[in-house]
Formats: sequence, C-alpha cells, structure tokens
Amino acid sequence: MIDARLTTIVISFLTGLCLIAGSREQQKTIRYDSRDGLSSQRVGGGIQDRNGLLWIATWNGLNCYDGYDFHWVKIRPGDKASISTNHIRDILLSAEGNILCHTDDDIYEFDLDAYSFRDIPQDLKLALKDKVGRNWDGLTDTQGNRWFADRTGLYKTFSQTHPATLLAGTEGCHPRSFLIDDTGLLWVGMYTCQGLRIYRQDGTLHKEIDIDTAPYCLFQSGNGDIWIGGKPGALIKNGGESISSDAVYDIKEDRSGHLWIATFGGGVKCCPTPEANNPVLSSSFGGRKVRKLLITPSDNIIAATTEGLLIGHIDSVDYRKTSLRSIRRGRDPESLISDATMSVVMDCKGNIFIGTESSGIDMISERELFGDAPRFTHFNVRNSSLTNDICNAMTIVSDSLLMIVGSDNVMVFNPGSGETVNLGRAFWNDTCHFAETTPVMLQDGRWLFGAKQGAFVTTARDIQSMDFIPPLVFTTLAINGGTEEFCLPSRKKIMLKAGERNVSIHFAAIDYVDNEDILYRTRLDDSPWTGADRMRSVTLFNLSPGTHRLEVQSTDRYGRWADNVRSILITVDAYWYETWWAETMFALIAVILIVSIVYIYVYIRKVNRQRRDLLEKYMALIGEGRPLESAGAVGENDNDVQCRSVSWQKPGETLFLNRVRKYIEDNIDNPDANVDDMAAAAAASRSTLNRHLRSQLGVSAAQLLIEARMQRAEQLLSDYNDDECSISQVAEKCGYSDIHYFQRVFKKRRGMTPMDYRIDVRKS
Repeated sequence: MIDARLTTIVISFLTGLCLIAGSREQQKTIRYDSRDGLSSQRVGGGIQDRNGLLWIATWNGLNCYDGYDFHWVKIRPGDKASISTNHIRDILLSAEGNILCHTDDDIYEFDLDAYSFRDIPQDLKLALKDKVGRNWDGLTDTQGNRWFADRTGLYKTFSQTHPATLLAGTEGCHPRSFLIDDTGLLWVGMYTCQGLRIYRQDGTLHKEIDIDTAPYCLFQSGNGDIWIGGKPGALIKNGGESISSDAVYDIKEDRSGHLWIATFGGGVKCCPTPEANNPVLSSSFGGRKVRKLLITPSDNIIAATTEGLLIGHIDSVDYRKTSLRSIRRGRDPESLISDATMSVVMDCKGNIFIGTESSGIDMISERELFGDAPRFTHFNVRNSSLTNDICNAMTIVSDSLLMIVGSDNVMVFNPGSGETVNLGRAFWNDTCHFAETTPVMLQDGRWLFGAKQGAFVTTARDIQSMDFIPPLVFTTLAINGGTEEFCLPSRKKIMLKAGERNVSIHFAAIDYVDNEDILYRTRLDDSPWTGADRMRSVTLFNLSPGTHRLEVQSTDRYGRWADNVRSILITVDAYWYETWWAETMFALIAVILIVSIVYIYVYIRKVNRQRRDLLEKYMALIGEGRPLESAGAVGENDNDVQCRSVSWQKPGETLFLNRVRKYIEDNIDNPDANVDDMAAAAAASRSTLNRHLRSQLGVSAAQLLIEARMQRAEQLLSDYNDDECSISQVAEKCGYSDIHYFQRVFKKRRGMTPMDYRIDVRKS
C-alpha cells in the first residue's frame, strides 16, 4: 500500500485528461473445460461465495475457481452426510454462506468452515424444493463478468480495459524522444519514421517534419534553438545541416551556455559556441559509448556510459581544462552495482540516482560521488519494493520520487519510504515494450511514455485510483511435503502437530478479468516483506513451536499494491522436550552436571597432589633405613611434616609400603630385581601390588622401582666427594647392567644425559 505522501504527490503531478478520450476496452469470451482443470464439462450451476471464490456444480463434484485453478471437491469417507454421488445438478448459497448442493434426488450442504458435506433438516429441504432443479441461466460476479454454461463447458464474458491510451498519430511508430518547448508545443521524435511530430496543447497535430536520422534526443538551448541528436550520426540545429557524424544520445547546457554532447562511440564532447552560425564540436573529453549526461548546479558533470560513470568538474573559464575520470572500483561491494548505466538524474536534495541496464538503481550524494571512495546505496528486487531491475529510462517526479521505465512496466519509487507504485503490462497493453525514451510531464499534468507500440498517455486517476481491490484467499495446504489439500479459504488458523514443522501454503488474489500480472509478497511474524513476484505460494521450513502469523499482500491487475493484506495464524505444537518445564529440567540437570564435574575435578587434583606429596616423602625415606612409623619421632622438623602428611594411611598400608621400600633398598643395585619379587616381598600378588601403589602413590611398581633408581643415580652424580665414580659405575649401583639403556632411561626421566646432569649440578 502506498504511503499518504506518495499518493498525494502522484495525484498532484498526474492530473488532467488524456490526449485522446477514453480507455481501450475489449470484450472477450473464454471457455473452460477439462483441459483447464474443470472436472466435468456438464455444468449444473454456479455461485460466488463470501470470499469471492466461484463455485461450479458439475456432474463430477463441486469445482472452486480462484481465477487460476479449479479445485475439485468430492464426497469422501468421513463426511457427515448420506450423500453418495458426485452428480451435482444445482447449487445455492445458504444464509450462513455455505453451499447447498442438489443431487439427483436430495439436497445436502457443503460446510465451508469444515470443508465437508453434511445433511440438512427435512423441513429445510422442503423449503428449498422449489428453488433447485431449474436450468442455470448463469451469474454475474462482483466484477461484472458474465458466467454461463452449455454442454461443452463453462464460459466467461468480460471487458478488458487498459487505462493508458496511445497518443493519436504515434500508433506503432516507436517514439524515441520528447520535448516540450518554450511555447508549450510537444515535440515527438519518431524512431521508425525518422521524423518529428509537433502537437499543440489540445492534442492536435501541429506539424510533421521529415529528417534523415532517428531523433534520439531533443533539446532546447537557453537562446531558444532546437537541437536534434540522431542515430545514424547527426547533430542538427534548427533543422539545418548536421554538424557531427557522431550518434548523439543526449544534450545538456552548462551555466556558461556551452552544450555538452553525449555521443555513442565518440564519448563526451562540447560545443563551446552553440549560438554561432557554424558551431563546431570539440574532441572527446573521455568515455566512449555515452547514453546520458547530468550537469549539477555546482558545475559538476556526470556521464552514464556502457562502461560505468564518468565524472568531472566543468571549468567555467576555459572549458578545455575540463577533465573526466572513471569511478569504477570493481569488486568493492559499495561501488557502482553495474557498469552498464542507462540514466542519471538528481533530486532537489542533492541525491544522484543512476539507473542500470539490469541491476536496479544506485543512489549517492553529489558530495560523496566526488569524494575519494564513493559508496553507493543499491535498490533492486532483492532488497527493495522494486519489481524490476531493468531501467530503460528515468526521471525525477517531485522531491525524491523516481519515475523508472522498465521493459514492460513503469515504477514510481520513493527511496525514502521504500514504497513503489508499479504499473504492469495490463496497465498499458498486452504487448507493451518500453524504449529508452525519458518520460515527460505535459503542462497540464499528464505524463507521456515512449514504447515501441507508440506514445502512451496516462492521468492521475488512471495511475492512482483503484476501482477494484482483488480479495485475497488462502487456498491449499501441504504439510511436510505431503499432498496438497484444498481447505483454507474460510480458515483463519492452522494447527500443526509437534512433528509437522514444514508447511506449504498457496494463495490467490481473485480477479476474474485479468490476473496475469498480479504480484504477491509475504512476511512471517512482522518480518520485512519479501520481494514482489508472481509466485502464489510460500513454503515455511522448520517452524519453531508457538504461534506464527503469515501475511500476504497482492497488487491489483495493473501492478499497484492493494489494501488487501490477508493473514493466517499457524500454531505449532511443541515436543515434550521443548516445553518450559522440560527446558527448566534440562537447565537444572546441566547445572548439577557442571557442579559435579567441577567437584570431581577438584577432588582428583587434591588426591593426585596428596599422592605426589606422599610419593616425594616416600622416596626421601628410601635409603635412610627408617620405616614410615619412625618419621613421627623426629620432632618439630621436616620429618614431622612428613609424618603428618601420611597420617591418614591405615596401619596395614604403612606396613605394606615399608615392605616395598625395604625390597627396593635391598635390590636397588640388583639388575634382576622385578615386580614379581617385589610383590612376594610385600606379601601380595602382582595385581594387588600395582593396585595399592597406584592408589596410595599414584605409580605402578615398575615405575616406583625406576624412580628410586633415578633418585639414587642423582645422589651418586651429585656427590662431590666421589669424582672417581664413573657413569658406568653409577649405572651398576642403580641396577643397570647396560650403560646405554641407563642413559636412555635417565634422559627420558630427567631431560638430560647423566653426564650433563653431573656437570649442571656441580656448576650450580
């Protein structure tokens, strides 16, 4: 729906009457049969329900027509009715808005809320007896279309109207340029006829002028001269001889009276003395294929070319010092969206708009455009309400409103509000194809557009008034990719089970005259509207539990957004684990789990620390010849601390460790010492020995023996009074017969060789 500001402005600039009176109206008749989806060509009757849908009784069930598809409705198991045939001869609309169906010998009701047949009371059947069974003489729908049937199918007779009309004398001539001169005359340059047609303000033809080129642009200079730029190459002043062989696409005048010429092949050129009897053109200032020019009040010049934009500043003293530069920046996402530019215009706020061939519109301020790194704002079908990315031509309407001419549509776009008035093909004619002609507003407020079919004229009422707003209905539903079911027109809510998270919904704007160019957009839960397209369905994936609101809006047949937003609620049940109490329970379990992990981690670290402390004290006692119990009799010293550290042990565990210690002391230099002998000395099995040592000291029996030998080796290597003890002798005293194996074990445990260790200790 267009905002109030846009509506007011559009109405203000499009007023008056058409150049030729009336709209083109065509009477048409269309037949529908089984090839169009009608379940049977034998039609018994028809009605239009409260939603605007057309219901047709056939000899093969009911048919509901939404303007696009015929949806079949037949009897099915579970219907609350005794109806046993799909042979429906006649239908009526009940007082409640349901459909009363007359079969061969009875009357039933089709409930539009439940979408099923049901029986009706006998007294109601008697009251309806005289109203059914008659031959159907057709119906007239709410749009004035006439529907009737014979034995070959269903027929629709309707009037098709195109609000825009053709300017008399331009039919099929492809106008390429427009100009309104100082006297109010309208000049139309004809592409196919290679001539000019001049119209008075009342729309009558004033004069025809034949020229030898197709007039691509028309321009009136400040001194009143009329300039014609043409293709093949021509630049003509006041109907005289051409002064250039370049193809001329646009002409602009600066404040000094110089004319700047956009040539398609020769770049931007200048005519410094346009008032002269024999004016000449300068050499190129840059560019090659230039389509449009813009000269700002600040004497900046901007050229739209097939290879991007050229910008520069016009030197008012010496035009020859003017230089143009390209602003192409390639991969920068904020650079010009496309180098194929078609048009460039400037609004009263200093914003510059660049229309591209097929990538939408770019906007930038003049100050930023001439800065070091211009950053453009992009508008296209992906991120705005524009319905087409093609811009053949463009002009400023009022303030910042853009009139954008596409391929087969015209858009009035408000960059501030983001709203677009879209005038589709049905507004102009069925085969309309617009050219690169810049539209112009006539003095009485009418607008003129150039197309290959001629010059179209439209008015404020044509472009803005909406005599018919197509009602929107939801039609079919498919859950989790299942079969589509026609069940939604009267429903306002959809209930989905916990496992039904994907749903496809079809909809239709009901217009029985012309729905080919109707556009749709959707949004879920107040999210931004999607882009406009002709898709009449939306698929929602992985819906979260809860209630969602789906909204749909459409244009009318001419492409203007209608005030017909329709919404439906979608309620999704939650799995048990998605409920609030389950989430609370999961959160509580998570907290307990985290606390438990932290506790276990702290406890394990504490136990390991105790084991390490005990191992260190235990290793310190090895070689001293004292049992663990004797450490408590030393008094207030380090051994007293050792005693307190092991006081948590049971007496049996202390005795066990003393046996192990004694075995290690007795066999520390014995190469044949092993775990089995150690277990026998400790009066335990091998597994029991390892289990107890790991539990109390954190090491296995083999590791304990190696650690004791390494400790013994360190003592021998650190002894300053035993210089004659070689590494080989140290290895033998520690129970290693192989000196190389001893060195590998020592280096692995201590990070250096025995010799390096001896040197390092004695240096410190």
